[in-house]
Amino acid sequence: MSYRSNTRLQSAVRWALAGGAITAVAAAQAQQKAAEADSSMADIVVTGTRIAVPNEVSISPVIAVTADQIQATGATRIEDLMNSLPQVFAGQNANVSNGSDGTATLNLRGLGSSRTLVLVNGRRLGPGDPGGGSAADLNQIPAELVEKVDVLTGGASSTYGADAVSGVVNFQLNSHFEGFKVETNYGMYQHHQDNIQGVGTNLADWNAATGTNFPVAPANVTEGRTKNVAVLFGFNTADGKGNVTTYATYRNVAAVLQSQYDYSACTLASGYTGGSYDTGGKFGGCGGSSTAYPGGFRQVNPASGKFRDFMGYDANGAEIWAPNYKSTIDFSTNTLRRFRSSDYYNYGPLNFYQRPDQRWTAGAFSHYEFNEHADVYSEVQYMNDRSVSQIAPSGTFNAVFNLSCQNPYLSQAMLNQWCGGTSNDRPLELLIGRRNVEGGGRQSDMEHTSFRAVIGSRGKIDENWSYDVYAQTGITQLAETYEHDLSLARLGNALDAVAGPNGTVVCRNGDPMCVPYNPFQQGGVTAAALNYIQIPLLLRGEVDQYIVSGNVTGDLTKYGMKLPTAADGAKVNLGVEWRQLKSQTDPDAAYQAGDAAGQGSPTKPVGGEIVSREAFLEARVPLIDDKPFAKSLAFDTGYRYSDYSLGFRTSTYKFGLEWAPSSDIRFRSSFARAVRAPNIGELFSAVIVGLDGATDPCAGTNPQFTVAQCQKTGVDPSLYGTIDSNPAAQYNGQVGGNQNLKPETATTKSFGVGLTPSFVPNLRVQVDYYDIDIKNVISTVGADTILQLCGKSGQYCDRIHRDVNGSLWLSNNGYVIDTLANTGALRETGLDFDVSYSFNLGKYGKLRASYIATSLSKFETTPVAAQPETAYDCVGYFGSKCGTPNPKFRSTAHLTWATPWQGLDVTLGWRHWDSVTLDSLSPNATLRSPLAIGLSNADALSQGLVSSTDARLGAREYIDLSASMDIGKGLSLRVGANNLLDKSPPIFGSSNCASGCNGNTFASVYDTLGRYVFATISAQF
Repeated sequence: MSYRSNTRLQSAVRWALAGGAITAVAAAQAQQKAAEADSSMADIVVTGTRIAVPNEVSISPVIAVTADQIQATGATRIEDLMNSLPQVFAGQNANVSNGSDGTATLNLRGLGSSRTLVLVNGRRLGPGDPGGGSAADLNQIPAELVEKVDVLTGGASSTYGADAVSGVVNFQLNSHFEGFKVETNYGMYQHHQDNIQGVGTNLADWNAATGTNFPVAPANVTEGRTKNVAVLFGFNTADGKGNVTTYATYRNVAAVLQSQYDYSACTLASGYTGGSYDTGGKFGGCGGSSTAYPGGFRQVNPASGKFRDFMGYDANGAEIWAPNYKSTIDFSTNTLRRFRSSDYYNYGPLNFYQRPDQRWTAGAFSHYEFNEHADVYSEVQYMNDRSVSQIAPSGTFNAVFNLSCQNPYLSQAMLNQWCGGTSNDRPLELLIGRRNVEGGGRQSDMEHTSFRAVIGSRGKIDENWSYDVYAQTGITQLAETYEHDLSLARLGNALDAVAGPNGTVVCRNGDPMCVPYNPFQQGGVTAAALNYIQIPLLLRGEVDQYIVSGNVTGDLTKYGMKLPTAADGAKVNLGVEWRQLKSQTDPDAAYQAGDAAGQGSPTKPVGGEIVSREAFLEARVPLIDDKPFAKSLAFDTGYRYSDYSLGFRTSTYKFGLEWAPSSDIRFRSSFARAVRAPNIGELFSAVIVGLDGATDPCAGTNPQFTVAQCQKTGVDPSLYGTIDSNPAAQYNGQVGGNQNLKPETATTKSFGVGLTPSFVPNLRVQVDYYDIDIKNVISTVGADTILQLCGKSGQYCDRIHRDVNGSLWLSNNGYVIDTLANTGALRETGLDFDVSYSFNLGKYGKLRASYIATSLSKFETTPVAAQPETAYDCVGYFGSKCGTPNPKFRSTAHLTWATPWQGLDVTLGWRHWDSVTLDSLSPNATLRSPLAIGLSNADALSQGLVSSTDARLGAREYIDLSASMDIGKGLSLRVGANNLLDKSPPIFGSSNCASGCNGNTFASVYDTLGRYVFATISAQF
């Protein structure tokens, strides 16, 4: 695949460069010609419609972020900028390490990155990773070229096609630059530790009290240095009809380890010792994973596969087994003792809080208007991004291995407990949970190389009609190397050691390449053994997107399509589009076989192809202009028909009405139907057993379910109260794709008012209500939901498969069937606020203020649409079912003072995130912890039935400050600090570490690394 892929990429580059050369050469030749009259169109192209209307804005609500606002943040990563907007929830970004695919994605409205369509200059940005998803990678967008970002909230499938369910984000890049510009940026994080160790005291005191040796974070940290250089060069033709803009950027981001921060150096165990929202209680100390060091060992009864301790022999010589407790090694006495919670492995310190990243981008935008009928344009963009994620060392992760009691590494204490006291050839089956501390952290080295090219032409057909046609290609290749993982097959060989000749120890299988592995003695793991059992994992992939699109726009006034009450006639846009998406991943044999101990499940190839053929139309009809109580009244509509190669067809449409009684006030409403076709990953991913749920209500010594309820979920009553809970809150599900999936459908309603009062010049106020209702949601029911439904009402019990020990995580024989289906529904409602105001201060300059906010009123998930009683609302909650925080209110505000001195501008920013509550404290029966049913939240917390340390994540207020000034001819300097007051993030314990958490917090939601200080120098000639 590698040679073929590179050939395809090279061919695409040559094709695109040839297209770009057409306009570039034409532009260069035109510089020799006499200047002609400028015939550029004055229409404003608005995100959300293909109809250009002079001096109008979209009927659909659009939030705009300008270049000045972007520069004020000092952001060199687009995702950092976007995640600060109230409408954007956390997606993949640099603060995600475990489970990262190396990309940066947008999650508009919290409805998922796959439901957010990303555009560049009004055209699609393809999938950023070959893994089968549809989310675009924002790393492909250079922040230095962004002139404006339009965030259109709500369905827009009739205009842009599938995926525009929660909305559209359009990045408008500078494709008309003139001159030469160099911009350099340097930034870093600085944090003063507040001694927030979360264990009641500081970590040093905790070590002294418990005999542990967890690393203590330094008093002050300066981490995560970011360096960025961008070069822009552009020129206009002498006649003003053409432009060529080129750019190249380089970015280097340093890694940040969790060991450097006081609130993440310790993997916190959730506290259940009582408390309240206010006091919070005390965490259960440092811990994390039961795959630990020196390790946890359990003997397995070879006849039944159940955990047992060998207790000796009865009078008839039969073995006596008793219920087993996990043992660990006390190296000081070379004996075994019972494994305790204090033995859990603190996996946090070696995890990356920020992934290191190196990115190169380059590209060119060009256009030349040969005449009014042919404005030929091209876009060529290239990116190479390499990022490394790191998580804690691999381990045996509670795998069962077949050994012999003849293993010479076994101590006498081990022989006594496991082998009847003597070394013999009796088989020994051990479940071993031992961390590979000698091998270092697991690292995934992910390199994405992408290429995107557009070539097209636009212009007038006649006085009433214009056209725009283009062809587009996008290719993204992935080269991933996963290092420092362990081979289960090699571990099995290396653990089964026996005495060899001349006092040596050898592998019993006789393989000369095998090196015995000794986890039973301190310092027993040799470099040779490590080299044998550690293996690299390789994955290669590619995703290709091809688009051919054309549309015409016409003014129908000439054809009598004008109402007598309107100043202008109707305008229409008609078009067709063909899209092809192909994706393929090729994991190596070890990945596919599931031989890597630290992967949790096999990694199977994902591949497929989707082709759509579409036709669309839009129309805008002015109804009334310049009449009493109707400064303007206009109607907007659109329709798109799509035929997919998957065997289904979809229709999407929109209707909108705009009414301005006067120039001071404007009302708008819209109704849209959108679709999201299943992506390649959802359709074609293999069904495997992997991580899925976060809870098992029948695990632990004090299960949430009763004996009868647990029996419904497959628990033998004799095992009740003895099933191990997973301290990392990770359980197994049988997950994967479904080729019978159908598209999701969504209806979006919005109502808004815009104010531009003439008596308050330069004030603009927009308030919009939105309602997004998605049916046939492509999702899983959720392992946690399945368990709850089974225990409470006997539903879905046939999907629960427990292993012989009753567990849903200790082996791949325990899992919940939870494959994808069109099973559920999502609904979100809320209010958006967008306010801006500016006024002159006379000789003291000018003030500009902006305020953007979202008030979330409903965020309802129905896992099983046919059972509305399963619905739950996550507004104001986070946790195992609600996931990342969903605050009721979020806002950002900026105040800029444009001083009269040396071009000095000072910007003060304020970001607000409401507090959120743990979802198991919700009154909703689906969310609430079974132990807390019938109790008040205060009682549930005080009695230790729900974690008091995790009960609430407090509100956060962040203050940002930046200043820019001219320091010479063509030179400017900007300095600033985000999170100026160095506010620490809210923290919680591992029991409620939902998807997206990292380092005891939601690192992609909150400002986690402290104060970000930056400086940018720009030189333009």
